[in-house]
Amino acid sequence: MATTQDKRQDPFVGWFRDSSPYIHAHRGKTFVVAFGGEAVADHRRFAGLIHDIALLHALGIRLVLVHGARPQIEERLNLRKARMRYINGLRVTDDEALRCVKEAAGATRVEIEALLSMGLANSPMAGARIRVASGNFVTAQPIGVKDGVDYCHT
Repeated sequence: MATTQDKRQDPFVGWFRDSSPYIHAHRGKTFVVAFGGEAVADHRRFAGLIHDIALLHALGIRLVLVHGARPQIEERLNLRKARMRYINGLRVTDDEALRCVKEAAGATRVEIEALLSMGLANSPMAGARIRVASGNFVTAQPIGVKDGVDYCHT
């Protein structure tokens, strides 16, 4: 006969039993997680994302994080009162805009690294000890001149 304790644990134990094949199948695999700068700007939602990333790490999944920084870039451009020009939905990145892009992307990266390195205080994932390595692993070339428009560094 099932006790009250057994009935209360059934959903919890059942969830682990149902998820264990997936945990086993993905342990040691690499996931690429991409998210926009909007996710980083919303600190409450971003804390949840960091918690999920820490959980995936705890399950043995290797992670590659790719972040955006559009709102952070636009904030820096606005602070400098820089002229923003958009053509066909693309921001034309001139020399001044490129400085803002570098600053914003760097600051966003540091913020993400700090949260991952520290862990989330007052949470089950505190002290998760996630190792963080970062770098510029993408080589890009500017669009150049297209249809008579110089896209500068875009």
